[in-house]
Amino acid sequence: MLGWDVLVFREGADSLKDSALIRWDTGVFGLDWLDDLVKANKAVDLGGNGYPNRYSVTAATLLPILANGLPRNHSPLVIGEDYSLPPGWNGQLKIEPAALGCSPGDILVIEAWDQS
Repeated sequence: MLGWDVLVFREGADSLKDSALIRWDTGVFGLDWLDDLVKANKAVDLGGNGYPNRYSVTAATLLPILANGLPRNHSPLVIGEDYSLPPGWNGQLKIEPAALGCSPGDILVIEAWDQS
């Protein structure tokens, strides 16, 4: 596994990559903070096998976290044939303006696609 391509949609929206409200790439352990939200009953693990894994969370929970940038992670150094990702790597966080118009109670669905 190389990491994750993560997309966020409003609940009920078609999960087309072009319609994501929020998007980022992250390293192997870059979803650990989502698992911590599930353990704290602040998010729901909707299951999946990496193609994708799915979570649901309220805008009131997710948006303040992302306002400070992506959470740090403990992903290892990854070296491929023509690339390398440093330890703790997170890609660029892309937030569409429509995401900022979410109401606090809006349910957001997070899809995390395995980048193997």
